[in-house]
Amino acid sequence: MYKSLTLSLLMICCCLQPVLATNPVLTYFSQLLDETRAEIAIGELLREQLLSEFPENIKIASDTELTQRMRKLAENSSRAKLNYNVLLINSDIPDEIPLPGGTLILTVGLLEAATSEEQKDFILARNIMHIVLKHPMKLIKSEGLYPTILNQLKSRPDNRNSQILRKLLSDYLRNISKLNHKKADLQGILLTSSPEKTRIAAIDMLRSFTIRIWPILPWDTGDLPARIAELEKLKLPE
Repeated sequence: MYKSLTLSLLMICCCLQPVLATNPVLTYFSQLLDETRAEIAIGELLREQLLSEFPENIKIASDTELTQRMRKLAENSSRAKLNYNVLLINSDIPDEIPLPGGTLILTVGLLEAATSEEQKDFILARNIMHIVLKHPMKLIKSEGLYPTILNQLKSRPDNRNSQILRKLLSDYLRNISKLNHKKADLQGILLTSSPEKTRIAAIDMLRSFTIRIWPILPWDTGDLPARIAELEKLKLPE
């Protein structure tokens, strides 16, 4: 009886072996899901740290209109399901900070510099592509921040080291000019309803920045002259 039972179990195991064997497709999607979860968690961690450190006299809040506009543009991307949202900082300094997972931080100064709807769409669309292409995550990994962030995520929120979190945020913000801005520009305008109009509007806006910002802060503008040159060369399908 026991011999018969043993043989039966062996036969069942043999039958199950191909099913239990590692499926490369399932493994790929499992890893992709884990990476997306990590990306979202890291973005939330950086967002909360930034909000906690902001001076009380400077207003920062979610912008419903811009968030809806961003999500509409993102529908044309390969990562439309992410929880895109826009935080607006009441600052005159033009700036934009895409975080991993879908959060975009903009300043009032940048929006005021956008003199047309196409320019506003360009700002949102290019940052969508930063997130879609995982540029923030690539920056975090290339700058060696990833292991430290993961260690902080593994800890309970009340046990996380505020000094370490502050340095992580500072390092991320300091290196944000290293994001692939040219690629985000070029692919971002393709998300808009009128890519050619957006391309022309983007060139005009970036040119204005070369006069107002680039001579003073060339390290903090993603190489504006090169970005303009790439947009000027871009040939869109008619």
